[in-house]
Amino acid sequence: MSLFVLLPAYNEQESIRPLFKKFQTLQQVSNMEIKLILVDDGSSDATAQTAIDESQSLGILLKLVQHPKNAGLGQAIKTGFTTFLEISKEGDFLAAMDCDNTQPPELLLKMYDTMIAGSYDIAIASRYRKGSKVIGLSKFREIMSYGASWLFRIAAHVPGVRDYTCGYRLYNRTFVNKLDMYYGDSLFTESGFACMIDLLLKAKVLKPKIVEIPMVLRYDQKPSASKMKIVKTIIRTLKLLFKNLSSTGQTANLGKTGNQQEISKTTLKIGNRK
Repeated sequence: MSLFVLLPAYNEQESIRPLFKKFQTLQQVSNMEIKLILVDDGSSDATAQTAIDESQSLGILLKLVQHPKNAGLGQAIKTGFTTFLEISKEGDFLAAMDCDNTQPPELLLKMYDTMIAGSYDIAIASRYRKGSKVIGLSKFREIMSYGASWLFRIAAHVPGVRDYTCGYRLYNRTFVNKLDMYYGDSLFTESGFACMIDLLLKAKVLKPKIVEIPMVLRYDQKPSASKMKIVKTIIRTLKLLFKNLSSTGQTANLGKTGNQQEISKTTLKIGNRK
């Protein structure tokens, strides 16, 4: 069994070394084989080269996928999911998390153990469970996130979920494959941060078993300013909610496998373990 970690990155050169050091430690204390999938979404800094250099220096397995220009978080997540299905095997797991060093990689151990013990499909690192804490985030962002949580809990309830906007999640491969077969290219249609909410709402159709693990979020460790466009994200989030309430069905590709879908080709560069 391998644990793949999807890291969508846009100008995260400064975050990579401290984050990769945490993955090195996680690899040493766990019995899992950890493989990073870093999707460089058209960065203008040295994100890609830094990732290659640090992975080789620290002995971390890395698959680097580069977009020629910035396409948004949704496209980066889509590329990461596609890459995972191409290079993984049944029984593997996919974690998705930010590449800005604000989310603790060591929490993956608890997320994984909980998923195995309870046969869950998705584990979410949550800011809204007992023991959770957010450090260094502006009050406005906290209020916005908390408001979105309650709004979706009331109007678009997904069983087991309180944190709809956090992208730090762990998925088992079987469920990722189900999503791919059901939705095909329509799984990721949101380009911005709202893609994580959209993914949960689409997953709801397949009735996943979801668990949340309390997380300590460290925005005080983020070396650069947030790339979230707040007003645009609010508008897209509200549109998603309205779409979910008014929708009478979901677009599906039942019976269509990932290999049968037309997937755009992207140049892959690999930084291997020394």
